[in-house]
Amino acid sequence: MFLNNQDTLQAMIKTLIFDLGNVIVNVDENKFFEKSAIDCNKSVSFIKKYYEKSNSRKAFERGEISPMQFYHTMAADLNLKMGFDEFKNAWCGIFTLNKNMERFIKNVKKNFKLVLLSNTDALHFEHIKNKFKVVNDFDEHALSYKVGCRKPNPLIFLTALSKARAMPFNCVYIDDIPQFVYVARLMGIKAFQYVNFEKFTDDLKSVNVTN
Repeated sequence: MFLNNQDTLQAMIKTLIFDLGNVIVNVDENKFFEKSAIDCNKSVSFIKKYYEKSNSRKAFERGEISPMQFYHTMAADLNLKMGFDEFKNAWCGIFTLNKNMERFIKNVKKNFKLVLLSNTDALHFEHIKNKFKVVNDFDEHALSYKVGCRKPNPLIFLTALSKARAMPFNCVYIDDIPQFVYVARLMGIKAFQYVNFEKFTDDLKSVNVTN
């Protein structure tokens, strides 16, 4: 069966939308848990449970509180002794670069619009932007702390599409969280879960995207 012109237009991928954590940068939150546990004399599991349930962390990712307010809340809740600068270093010292993805992004930038769609906060993003220059290769950013909502809220996906100035069927979205991939697919975006770089390239080939 041959595609007509309208089908061809709809099948064409024009924009690549990427999650940040565990896609472009690897995230090891245990580094923060371990440093915090030592600082406040609590177990790593206690810190991890607090982190996962923390309303202040989610508020910080929505841009509702400042970095200093977030630090003071965490310090009070966990009885942290570290000052703000030490806390910031621990909070941000959890990232390493996915070099395969860095090379891929640099190779495809000339052929596709690139949009970054991430649940992140002001401290994390400023650190990542300064340390990993590949983030600056993106044409647009849809960041939770700027948009005011977090994935899986459809509004942040709509923001990314608006910034891309593209229809959902002309976009590919890559995220490591299955729930977020599912929401993107419900909105008509061709979305794939990032597991490893080999699967990622295979998924893109399935929609005729190569570097």
